[in-house]
Amino acid sequence: MKRDWDVIRHVLIAIEDDNYDEYLEKSENDEAIIKNIVLLIQAGFIDGKVLASLDENADVYVNDLTWQGHELLDTIRSKPVWEKIKSTAVEKGIELTFDTVKVLGAKVIELIIGS
Repeated sequence: MKRDWDVIRHVLIAIEDDNYDEYLEKSENDEAIIKNIVLLIQAGFIDGKVLASLDENADVYVNDLTWQGHELLDTIRSKPVWEKIKSTAVEKGIELTFDTVKVLGAKVIELIIGS
C-alpha cells in the first residue's frame, strides 16, 4: 500500500480537532484511511493501537497525536504550504517521505516569511 499524503493530512487535522470519528463516518474510502492510520501509529505520529481482526482488515483505536504528530501537522496544516510542498516534490522529482515533507515544509515557510 502506498501512503496517501492527503489522507494523512486530513487524518491528523481530524484527530487534533477531536472530530476523527466524524471524518471517518463521512469518508468514502475507510480502508485507505485505516491503512494510513496504521502507518501513522507504527511511525509514532499517532498514539493509538492497531487491533487484530478476523477478516484481514485492520481496525484501529486512536487516542491522540503524539508530539511528532503535532510537529508533522504543524508543517502541513496550511493548505497553501501543503500544496507548495506537493508541487515542489513533483517539480524536483522527490518522493514524499516524512523527512522530505518536513524539509520542504521548512523551505516553503522560509520562502513565505522571506517575501
